[in-house]
Amino acid sequence: MKCPYCGAEMEAGVIQSPHELAWNDKKYFAARAQLHKGSIVLSELSMLKGSAIIAHCCRKCEKIVIDYQNGICDINRKNKF
Repeated sequence: MKCPYCGAEMEAGVIQSPHELAWNDKKYFAARAQLHKGSIVLSELSMLKGSAIIAHCCRKCEKIVIDYQNGICDINRKNKF
């Protein structure tokens, strides 16, 4: 994948956590996405696997890109990488 910022080749990799991974418009004390309107769940929590998403890293301009369209980034959901 080409970096949308500088055009360099990006590396595919994984961001993982023992918690749900979600985007929110600000930091909340209770981070569960279902509690906050507008949250985007990137990877639901799996008690056995944790949460993991596919992301692409540009080491040249130090950006990370996550494509979350249709849950494509959620490794637990797609069972791939």
